[in-house]
Amino acid sequence: MELSPRKQAVLAAVTSAYIKTGEPIGSKALTLILKNAPSSATLRNEMNELCELGLLTQPHTSAGRIPTSSGFKLYVDMLMNPDKISESDKAFIDGGLKNLHTAPEMIPETAGELLSRLTGLPALTCFRTEQSPIIKQVQLVRLSRSSVLLWLLTADGRTRSQVFRTGCVYTPELDLKFSEIVTKKLNGKPINELTRAYMQSVIAGAGSLDLVPVISALFEMAQGIETSDVTLSGETALYNICGSETKAHRILNLISLKEPILSVVDGIKDNTGVVFGGETDFCELWGYTIVAAKYSCNNKYSGAIGLIGPNRISYDRIIPVVEYTAARLSDIMTEAAKDMEE
Repeated sequence: MELSPRKQAVLAAVTSAYIKTGEPIGSKALTLILKNAPSSATLRNEMNELCELGLLTQPHTSAGRIPTSSGFKLYVDMLMNPDKISESDKAFIDGGLKNLHTAPEMIPETAGELLSRLTGLPALTCFRTEQSPIIKQVQLVRLSRSSVLLWLLTADGRTRSQVFRTGCVYTPELDLKFSEIVTKKLNGKPINELTRAYMQSVIAGAGSLDLVPVISALFEMAQGIETSDVTLSGETALYNICGSETKAHRILNLISLKEPILSVVDGIKDNTGVVFGGETDFCELWGYTIVAAKYSCNNKYSGAIGLIGPNRISYDRIIPVVEYTAARLSDIMTEAAKDMEE
C-alpha cells in the first residue's frame, strides 16, 4: 500500500501519540504534533481517507482516531524508527545472564523471565533441537536398600532425574547388569528410536525382572525430553494485558499446544519480527501482538524469544530489547554447548 508523504506523517503521528497516551487523536491535537502542519480541516480529511483505507478507525462519532491492526503493522514495518537499546536495559539483561550455570535448554526460559520483569509483559520462549536428543550418560545411584536415583544426560546438555523404589533389594550385581544394558543398548541412541517395541526388547533381554521398573522409568524419562518446547514467563502479566481470565486462559491453552505458537514464530522472515494476532489463523491472538527475535546455537538449537502485548505497546523500545536478548542467547548457548562437549 502506497501512501502520500502527508498520509504517512499523519498515520505515524496518530499511532505514536496513541501509544503514548492511549487516547484517540483528533485533528486539532495533530496540528500541535506535526511540523509545518496544515489546517485542522485538511488533517481531518487525511484521517478520514486513512479510515477508508482501514488504517485508522474512529471509536466514537465525536472522538479522534486510533490505528487499526493494519495501521499498527504499517507503522512498525515502514514508518517507525526503533531506538537503540538503552544502557540500563542492556545492563539488566547482561546482569541476569551473566555467569549463568545451567543446561542450554534452560537458558531461553531464564532470558524470558528477565524480559518479562524488564518490560512488564508476558514473554514467550520457543526452543528446538535440530535432531532428536541423543543419550550420552545414564547413572543409577543407590539411596537405600530399595530406593535409587536415576539420572539421564543427553548429548545436548539436558538432564532428567527421578527417585523411586525398585520393589527389591538393589544389589551391586543388579547395578552392574544395568550398566551393561545402558552401555550396549542406550548410550548414543537418539531418543526418537526408543520406541515401545525397543523398550520391550531391552526388558526382555535384561535377564532380571528386578530391573524392569528401572528400565521402564528410564524410558518414561527419555520420552519426556522433546525436540521442541514453548514456555511462558510472566503469567500474571498475561492476565493484566488480557483484562479477563477467559481471554488469558484461551491464550494459555494455545501456548500449551506448542505447535500454533511455533508456526507463528516460524513465519517471521527476518531475525526479528512483529506478528499481529489478526494476521494469524488463531482468534485467541486477535487484538494482541508478538514481538519476537530468533536465536541459534551451532546448528544444534534454534528458537525464538519474544513478548506478547496489546497492539498498543512501545515498539521503539520493545523491539531493540528483544533483539538484543536473542543475540545474547545465541552467544551464551553456544558457549554452554561447547562446555557440554568438553
